[in-house]
Amino acid sequence: MAGSSLSVSSSKCFAQLNAADDAKLLARIQRLVPIEHTKTTLAGIVYPWTKVIDPDLLLIHALSKGEQGTAELDPFWAATWRAAQGLDLFLGTLSSLDGTCVLELGGGSGRAGIAAALRGAKVLITDAVPTALLICRFNARCVSRNVAVRLLDWRDRDSRLKKFPIIIGSDIVYDPNLFPVLEPCLRRLLDSDGVVYLSEPQRHTGDRFEQWIMAAGWKCTTSYIDLGDDQKEIRIFSCRLP
Repeated sequence: MAGSSLSVSSSKCFAQLNAADDAKLLARIQRLVPIEHTKTTLAGIVYPWTKVIDPDLLLIHALSKGEQGTAELDPFWAATWRAAQGLDLFLGTLSSLDGTCVLELGGGSGRAGIAAALRGAKVLITDAVPTALLICRFNARCVSRNVAVRLLDWRDRDSRLKKFPIIIGSDIVYDPNLFPVLEPCLRRLLDSDGVVYLSEPQRHTGDRFEQWIMAAGWKCTTSYIDLGDDQKEIRIFSCRLP
């Protein structure tokens, strides 16, 4: 679908707001954060998108409460990260996702996971922030048959999730303190012959992750996606267990 001129009709999706469940979900979101309806490009398709109007306000609120970094108020999920755009484009280079079960970690408002669903994957999008998952669920309403959302703490060893052949994550390796939490989670949830695709914008913490994950016994190769915005290419780590 990459490069397609197809679009998902905004009127078709927003018409679903007449349904009781969608209306209740939207009202719940609006009570929590200020949002706006816009459009974005996912899997080469123009897609209706709902986003937080000013993610910085969430950070200011978190700081004022002295709660920066808590799962309930962490504002970083609300931003549109270049790494998610790069992961979207990278997924388009794969041979086929049709019918493949995909797990997204740290999904935020759902950009990469929904892009995978538009390419035919059956996607479970997870995050530790409840508000993020509400917006993700609303954004995924056009592909709801292919998307489920679930609250997930990477430290939860009793999540009872099945193993997945593909795990994806965009910009989730920015903090080295999380590496020892993320790596066991990946081991628990990845099929023995599966692959993890992680995107990040070539930060120095990404360099550290690449070295760290290989030292932890994983095979890791890298590829790069140019977003055409005169900034650094997005780096994709493809990680497999030996």
